[in-house]
Amino acid sequence: MKNPFEFGRALNAGELVDRESELSEIVATILDASKLFLIGPRRYGKTSILRAAEKIAIDKGAVVLRYDAEAFATLGQLSAKILADAARQLTPTLEKATHALRDIFGALRPEASVNPQTGAWTVSLYEVQPSAPIPLLVDVLDGVETLAAKARKPVAIILDEFQKVIEEGGPGAESQIRAAVQHHRRVGYVFAGSKTRILTDMTSDPNRPFYKLGSARFLGAVPRADFVRFLERHFAAGRIAMQDGAAEAILDASEDVPYNVQLLAHECWDACREPPGKGKKGSEHTTLTVALVREIRDRSALRSDPVYTQLWSALPSTQQRTLLALLRESDEGLNSTAVSRRYDIPTSTLRNSLRLLEVKGILREEQARGTTRLRFEDPLFSAWISLVIPL
Repeated sequence: MKNPFEFGRALNAGELVDRESELSEIVATILDASKLFLIGPRRYGKTSILRAAEKIAIDKGAVVLRYDAEAFATLGQLSAKILADAARQLTPTLEKATHALRDIFGALRPEASVNPQTGAWTVSLYEVQPSAPIPLLVDVLDGVETLAAKARKPVAIILDEFQKVIEEGGPGAESQIRAAVQHHRRVGYVFAGSKTRILTDMTSDPNRPFYKLGSARFLGAVPRADFVRFLERHFAAGRIAMQDGAAEAILDASEDVPYNVQLLAHECWDACREPPGKGKKGSEHTTLTVALVREIRDRSALRSDPVYTQLWSALPSTQQRTLLALLRESDEGLNSTAVSRRYDIPTSTLRNSLRLLEVKGILREEQARGTTRLRFEDPLFSAWISLVIPL
C-alpha cells in the first residue's frame, strides 16, 4: 500500500483535513467578485487550499488567475504574466486577444509572442520604469477589470505571498493598490500571505489603506480531534496499530503544523511498513508507539544535521542564547529579570533578538484564544537544538 501521508506538494481538496470552511469562503469570494485576505503561517497548507479553491471555482465557470509573488524576480515580471494570462483566458480568439492587448493595455506598450506548439503567451513590457512597479501593476489590474466586464463570467486574481508585492512596491504601494481595486466590481481578489504579523497589521490597523477593504481570514491549526481521526484512519488502513497517545505524539512533535504532521506521519508509516530486502527482514514495528514517534522525530532532526548546524552557526551568540531560553523557559518568563540574568542577555536585547529571529523566519507568533505564543517555524530545528546543543 502506498504511503498515504503526502508532503512537499500541493494537496487536492479531498486530501485536506478540515478546511471546508476556508474553501467555501475563498470560492464565494471568487464567484461574488469580492475581496479576501487569507493569512496563515508557512506549512499550514495555504497553497493547497488556494489551489483546491481555484479548481472548484473553475469547475463552476470562473476564470481564476493565481500567482505566487515570490516566484517572480520583479513586479514587472508579475505584471506581464497577469496581463498575458488575462488576455489569453478572457478573450475567445487569438485575434481578439491581440486587439485587447493593443486597445486596453496599449499605454503599457506590450510586446506579445505566442509559442505555436504550446499556445503559451509571453508578454514583455519594454516601457516599464523599474522605479515605478506599482503603477504598472495597477494599470494591469485595471485592464483585467475591463476585460472581465466583457467576459461576462466570474473572474478572480489570487496573489499568494502578497506581502512581497507591498515590500517591493515601497511607500505608497498599499494606497495605490487600494485606490484601484476598491472600485473593481468584476474581479474578485484573494490576497494571501505567510508573514502573519505584516498581513495582520496591514488589515487590522484603521490607519492603513487595506483596513476593511475586504474580509480577513486567519488560517489556524487543524482541530486536534479531526487530525487524530485522520491519522488513526490512515494508519489503520495500512494495518498499523497505534498505541494510545501515538497520534497526539505526532501532533506534539509537529506542533500541529499540517506540513510537519504529514512529514512525520510519513516517516512513521515507513518505519512500520519497511519492506523486506536483501539481507534484512524488514520492519519489526507493527504498532506505532509514543516512544517510536519520538525516536523517529529525533532521527529526522539529526538527518538534517548539516543544514541545522549551518543555520545555528550563522546566528549571533545573543540569538543562540535567546533560542535556548525559549526552549527552557515559558513564553511568559522570557521578559523576567531572572531569565535575563540566567542567559546574560539584557531584557531589551532579548526582545530585539526574538523580533530578529521572527524576521529570519526561525520563530513565528501564534495568536489563538486571546493569547500569543512563540513557536519554531520548523519544529525539527527545535528538536535538533535539544539533541545537539547543551541545554
